[in-house]
Amino acid sequence: MKNVILLSLALLSIFFVGCDQESSLSKDLYPQKVYIVGAASTIVDRDVNIGNLPDTVTISVAVSGSRSTSQDVTVTLAEQKDAISTYDSKNLSTLVTQYRKLADGVYTYPSNSLTIKAGQVYNTFPIYITPTTFQCDSLYMLAFKLASTSAYSLTTTDTVALVRLNMVNKYSGAYYMYGIIRNTTNPKDTLVYKMSRNLLATDNGRTVRMYHYNNEYVQGDTKDYRPTSAFKITVNADSTLSFATWKSFGIIDGGGTYLSAMKMYKLWYTFNDNGVVRKTVGYLYKATTTSAAQHIIDDYIDEHPLGK
Repeated sequence: MKNVILLSLALLSIFFVGCDQESSLSKDLYPQKVYIVGAASTIVDRDVNIGNLPDTVTISVAVSGSRSTSQDVTVTLAEQKDAISTYDSKNLSTLVTQYRKLADGVYTYPSNSLTIKAGQVYNTFPIYITPTTFQCDSLYMLAFKLASTSAYSLTTTDTVALVRLNMVNKYSGAYYMYGIIRNTTNPKDTLVYKMSRNLLATDNGRTVRMYHYNNEYVQGDTKDYRPTSAFKITVNADSTLSFATWKSFGIIDGGGTYLSAMKMYKLWYTFNDNGVVRKTVGYLYKATTTSAAQHIIDDYIDEHPLGK
């Protein structure tokens, strides 16, 4: 009889635990709030491909909580243009390039609101950008804040997202340059080098800006090599390469091929170095994320030595 009573009590306790668990799942464990995804970090990074006219970037708006939304939620966003200048004044020295808002004619959005459907967690707010006037040395931003919501409540912190727009195209990004610089009249005057290069998208979807051997400019540097050491590489429709100076770097001629399967430039260019004509030949390959991908690059370079 005692065992029966104990068993009954045990079953009863399981029943109440089960009811308690069911009850907790039927309620929010924490309040549902509407927020901009990434706003907690202040900066939301988005790439703008200057080869796309227009290109689309998005902001995600979500509802927090332990359960899916039980109804449609319509959220309104508004631009917060003064947030960009406020960010500049608080975080950037006056000696460096400041972020600036895009000109009004460069971007549009179809509506200032979006709807998160019942049962969904988030939806995206699209912004259409025509980047034909972008300059690769300028810094661009858009700023949006939550203005209203049809259900639940807006988060009280981190309601403004600064959308940082990074110019890219198919050929831009982090690369490594393995090259040889030769004096065209004195073969003993030769330099072999390998260094990282950041290729910036410029002009269109096929052109990047690259630095010659000198260090790349970083905000705040006292020495700026852009005018005297930067040049442009364009990947033509047939994958051949064309070269042009950026400002005053003395490019004479250049050529080569873009190997799309390996994301690698096989290039050469001649330039005037204070009256001495030098020729650079080399491989410019995109930074890899796996050892297997790097082995493919290394094997190709070993099988095709520079200058041969």
